[in-house]
Amino acid sequence: MLYSEYLTPLTRIEDQLSKCSQEQLHHTNEGKWSILQHLYHCLMVEKGVLAYIKLKIQDPSALVNISLVTRLKFVLFFTMLRFGLLKVKAPKIVQKFPKKMSVKDLMVTWESTRQESEAFFLKLSVHHAKKGIFRHMFIGRLNKNLTLKFIELHLVHHLRLCKLKP
Repeated sequence: MLYSEYLTPLTRIEDQLSKCSQEQLHHTNEGKWSILQHLYHCLMVEKGVLAYIKLKIQDPSALVNISLVTRLKFVLFFTMLRFGLLKVKAPKIVQKFPKKMSVKDLMVTWESTRQESEAFFLKLSVHHAKKGIFRHMFIGRLNKNLTLKFIELHLVHHLRLCKLKP
């Protein structure tokens, strides 16, 4: 399965953003992020995950197998998040936003990141894909499929927070 087939299409997100006013896109409420901040955060997560994996696969001996416990933690984490039983503070690195944000700049960068990720995951060996190529700070090591599910569920979570349709 292609990387892009796992994820909410950017055209769907862009279409919904085109219906929002500049005020809606940039509005923050009680210290919460604006719509553009949520989506910029999701872009930064996708970029960060890709960079992390590229670094980690340079030493294949450091890659570990995925356990059943990891799979259970994954399901539990996203179930609790979905039902509001869990709140997680994002790492500082994915909370840094540019002073000026535009939908156009966001979408151009995001499309480029998706294309780079697509090319990377197409070349990733089956052996590496089965190993723990990404480490989530609460869940643990994730293989390719769990990593892609993480990226999608994370995006869906933020789209819901923005009141956008996944």
